[in-house]
Amino acid sequence: MSVTRYTKMAYDCADDMVFGTAKSPVAYGFGLKIGAGHVIPEINYAPRPGTEKDPEKLRKEYVDFITKDILDRAITAGFPDVQLETEWVSQMNQAKLSAPVVAGQQEMCEKYHEEYGLNCGTRQTVPDQREADHGLRSGMDSVHGYPEKLFECCDIACENGCNNLSIESVGGKEFADYAVTNGDIVAFLFGVGYLGSIDMTWLWQQMSDIARKNKCVAGGDTNCSGANVSMFMAGGMMDQDVQRTFSAVTRAISAARTLCAWEAGAIGPDKDCGYEGVIVKAIAGKPTTQEGKNCQCAHCDLQGNLIAQCCDLWSNESVEYHPEFGGTSVQCWLGTIGYEASS
Repeated sequence: MSVTRYTKMAYDCADDMVFGTAKSPVAYGFGLKIGAGHVIPEINYAPRPGTEKDPEKLRKEYVDFITKDILDRAITAGFPDVQLETEWVSQMNQAKLSAPVVAGQQEMCEKYHEEYGLNCGTRQTVPDQREADHGLRSGMDSVHGYPEKLFECCDIACENGCNNLSIESVGGKEFADYAVTNGDIVAFLFGVGYLGSIDMTWLWQQMSDIARKNKCVAGGDTNCSGANVSMFMAGGMMDQDVQRTFSAVTRAISAARTLCAWEAGAIGPDKDCGYEGVIVKAIAGKPTTQEGKNCQCAHCDLQGNLIAQCCDLWSNESVEYHPEFGGTSVQCWLGTIGYEASS
């Protein structure tokens, strides 16, 4: 896949950047149109511990429970659109665990679209389990077999019908960890802004090819492994581990890295935990996913409404599947982001 570098901003005026509308909308799944005029809720979830030990238990958890609960609540509440994001647990790097989940979710989404007219689809976020000590390139890791297994995960997801292929890649993390704990902004710039961008470009050229070959949309990435670590350690008003100004600068640096996915063939939307999405949307004009006040189930967020200013998908970040008074966790948190997106 060829690389096209951005050399100018997509928007001439900041006032033109609004939520729900992107210069380059993306359509996929069963009627989903991202950035085409309204914000769509994206519900993210995790299976209960232990279900990953058996393929059938995991499939049932993701498909019969989580997916069905989400789609049922969307119909009950009258939401016209919903996107599901399955962030693969690490054990899903094998087809016997992941393939039935992806295929089952697609089958159920298609059923609800046909029977109820619900616009829906799935984002499959495959795991990047590469370790820098063993090498990040093909043929280097003789112990764990990465990144070859990573690309196998992409094949599994796309071949079984996923609508949007995404990842939270780790290139540059070994520098980012040192930089954040030592307050070294130059190290972060080199590790994430430079080396991380090189790795992202290499990785996404291949992921984009896999997605295109299978008629799947290549979505995007995030610097969760770097800038989010910095953000969490900067924390709130009681935390002093990392300066908040330092954290803000690392987020700006991470935008250059996240943008590389779109330069290497992905078309969006990017990942919810990439708070740098506002920056990359301004440059590329592609839809962005954001999380803010409605992701308290995953972490304390200080951005609140501010980060929603130009989002196209609005996410809860993630929640473990379990019962709550108002239904299951995925139903309750879909309600919070769904009504927020509809208001």
